[in-house]
Amino acid sequence: MNGVITAYNKQRGFGLISQELVIQSIYFDIVDCKAKGLYIGSAVEFDLALTKKGTVAKNIMGVSKKVRV
Repeated sequence: MNGVITAYNKQRGFGLISQELVIQSIYFDIVDCKAKGLYIGSAVEFDLALTKKGTVAKNIMGVSKKVRV
């Protein structure tokens, strides 16, 4: 799947990914990021996984250079 990082809390190690035409953002944990240097606005590819807490992003990889907003 593809999306864009729309929120990230460095201190707590988690963030949100948004996709076009999808209203709900997808939670991710920094330990599931395969790329370093991702920022808010970075385009990413990821897999979806179902957990006890809901759907989350896993195996997150950057697909473009970082863009600061």
